[in-house]
Amino acid sequence: MPRGQPFTTLCQLAARLSRPRVADLHVHTTASDGDYTPARAVAAAREARLAAVAVTDHDTLAGVAEAVEAARGAVEVVSGVELSAEFAGREYHVLGYFVRPGDPRLAAHLVAACERRRERFRAFLAKLPLDGPAGTEPVGSASLGRRHLAGLLVRAGVARSRFDAFRRFLNPITSEVTAGHLTPVAEVIRLVHDAGGVCSLAHPPEDADESLLTSLRRFGLQAVEVAFPAATAGRTERLRGLAAKLGLAVTGGSDCHGPEPAGRAVGARGVTRDELDALRGLAGSGR
Repeated sequence: MPRGQPFTTLCQLAARLSRPRVADLHVHTTASDGDYTPARAVAAAREARLAAVAVTDHDTLAGVAEAVEAARGAVEVVSGVELSAEFAGREYHVLGYFVRPGDPRLAAHLVAACERRRERFRAFLAKLPLDGPAGTEPVGSASLGRRHLAGLLVRAGVARSRFDAFRRFLNPITSEVTAGHLTPVAEVIRLVHDAGGVCSLAHPPEDADESLLTSLRRFGLQAVEVAFPAATAGRTERLRGLAAKLGLAVTGGSDCHGPEPAGRAVGARGVTRDELDALRGLAGSGR
């Protein structure tokens, strides 16, 4: 069968889609801005018949221990984290997998990152129509974000839904609230490597190209997320092609934050067993 022909490409895509996803490598919990507790996220992974799930909360590993305890070996819990980083004047997110939760340098970085998140949360809060108890910081989340603010607006009756809260209140003022100091991506990648982990670029933006991935690979990026909610089949294939060309592993996940929307349920996106094993093989290699 000739390579590069439309029918060949279609057959390759069908074959890839027919391989069962066994791991969702991008799930958030109440440790950051998710609605599921770590234990409930693990339960959702079991219900989806997954072999593995990565808890990847924003700038915190606080949910990993509870997830591991809840799994009791029935589902593999990959210790993960989604780190905010800066490169060429833009914010990117780096997924760290198989990291050691007790690594002191990574732990110190996460404490500082969560404090910056808290400061930004308070700056947003000061600009929103929330008074009294409605404007109180939520309890229980180590890492605060805009999704928490959207929830406060909904509970106060100011917005009809989180989508409405983002559309009418949060998005219009986001440019007015700085993200604070973002750590250079090279330093973020080094922190993950030093903690024994593997680095993947989370949900690459639409304009992510070979030049960007090549630059990040020079810093030590080892993988790229190719399957995520915003990625069409065509975009996924393009990212897979770039990963193969540059020698990068692939990751994928639902980016689940809770029961809604259904298209982002645990297990809605993910990777195959071979892809998970290839990623695991890079852990601790620092390359």
